[in-house]
Order: sequence, then C-alpha cells, then structure tokens
Amino acid sequence: MISLPEMLLRLIVSMLLGGIIGWEREYSEHHAGVRTSALVALGTTLFTIISVYGFYDLLNLPHIQLDPSRVASYIVAGIGFLGGGAIYFRQDLQKVRGLTSAASVWVVAAIAMACGVGFLIEAAITTLLVLFILIGMRYVEARFLPFRSQHLQELFIRFVDAEEGALLGKIYDTLSALHIEIVRIDIYTQKTEQGTEHKLDIDCHVRDAHAMMQAIDQLRAIKGIQDIKFSTRKGLSVD
Repeated sequence: MISLPEMLLRLIVSMLLGGIIGWEREYSEHHAGVRTSALVALGTTLFTIISVYGFYDLLNLPHIQLDPSRVASYIVAGIGFLGGGAIYFRQDLQKVRGLTSAASVWVVAAIAMACGVGFLIEAAITTLLVLFILIGMRYVEARFLPFRSQHLQELFIRFVDAEEGALLGKIYDTLSALHIEIVRIDIYTQKTEQGTEHKLDIDCHVRDAHAMMQAIDQLRAIKGIQDIKFSTRKGLSVD
C-alpha cells in the first residue's frame, strides 16, 4: 500500500497534466476543457490506485484471487462512452466534429492511469507529446496540408429596417454555399432616427481569404445590408 503523501502527489500531478491538455482544448474553443479534462484525470487516477492497492487486505483470505488490471480495463471502456459525447455530426456541413476532443479525453485517461501506478515521468512526457500534436501539428498541417487549415474570422454586419429572420437566412445560405462554417452569431438591436438598426457579430471558420472576399461581395448585394467589416480573431483552429 502506498502512503497518503504519495497518493496525493499522484492525484495532483494527474489533475495538473489533465488540466493542461484541457486548457489547450478550451483555448482553441473546443469541447473537453480544463474542468472536464481535470476531472477525467483525477477520477481515472483514483480508480487506478483503488484497482492496484485498494484490495491488498483481501489477499490474505482463502480462495481469493485479484486481477489489478480489471478496473483499468473498465476505465478504458468507460472513457470511450464519455469521449463519444464530444463527437457530433454537422448536417449542414456534412462533417463529423469533435474527434480530436474525444481523442484528447481518451489520452488524458491514459496519462491519469500512468500517474495512478506511479509513472509520473512517463505521464509528463506523454503530456508534452500531446501538446505538440494539438498545437505544433497545426502549423505542420498549414504548411503541408493547406486545405486543412482554417482561420477564425469575425464579421460585423449592419442593416436597418429589414426582415431580420429572412435576412439571417440569406446570410447563412451565402456563407454555407462557400463552405464557411458559422461558429457564433450575436445580434444587437437599437433604435435610431432612421429606424431600427440591427448589428450582427458573426464568428466563422474560413479556409482561405478568397472565400471570405467572395462572401463579402455576395453579402453586400443583399438588400438591407448597409455595412460589412471583418477581422481575424485568432490564428489557426482545428477540431
């Protein structure tokens, strides 16, 4: 049986390593953020410690045989269900999203199991490798697979006295036709001397600047839109 300080060390290291991976996911605006990853790591480490050390007292009883790997195998299966919750299908884009986040939950569990059995150095090295994959590989993809890279743009659209619902539908159809994925839409409305003014703040993923220029030209042709501006909010973003 391990001592209480050793157990606490493994739990804390596991929580920190899981939180680091979760921070990258949350910073990239994906699922399985800091709290989710830290909780997965903490729970997995405790399950592993219980599996390996929790039943030592039973070994002295007759006809008792223990398999320390039994709980670990159920951890792997259980994490599969949890990771599956991060995967979803975008009907409008005909693509599956969340696979990388699900994989990050899966590898966080593996790191936590390593912490649970005392492989702290191996767990730390694996965390660094995971960060390289999640962060460093973005730039590798941008260099050798340019069609995979996407830039997060922010569109600002202003229109006055238009049918809000119909116009939003036209904006959505225009962006979807150019394979520009809408991430978030904020709508602001205020009364002016000229009438009711509406402002849209749209976050969207776009693969190249040419598609964005096409979208702006087409949006400006829509009746009711008075002004369009755009800016790059963040660098590369992947699933």
